[in-house]
Amino acid sequence: PAGFVDHPNIKSSSSIVDFIFRVLGYEYLNRTDLVHVLDKPEVSNLGAEPWDEAPAAPVKQPELSSIRVVASAPQVAKATAPKNNTSMDAVNVAAKSMQSDAPACNTCGHITVRSGTCYKCLNCGNSMGCS
Repeated sequence: PAGFVDHPNIKSSSSIVDFIFRVLGYEYLNRTDLVHVLDKPEVSNLGAEPWDEAPAAPVKQPELSSIRVVASAPQVAKATAPKNNTSMDAVNVAAKSMQSDAPACNTCGHITVRSGTCYKCLNCGNSMGCS
């Protein structure tokens, strides 16, 4: 039975076991990640005396470096030509286009490749789809 519960810190649970373990974890193991509402922290100042001043954060001025940066003449990097892998790219494109609609082999289960109007298994050599 999931739903709302009458507990000050746990508002709902998904089952009785969920509720019991949330209560046990919170009350005996101090697991605050299991509850929905945390207890309010006790306030030590009840209004009779003024609040203590919070310490001000120190303002830190950035230190300037004693090292000077001097601009040099611009450098030109040599251009390098990209490696030419067009032969492998063409093979990969052709292989992907052959396997886009290929079924699994009915003998071994390996993916087949298109061979004309048929499909051929590169694993066992079985031919499928040809009359």
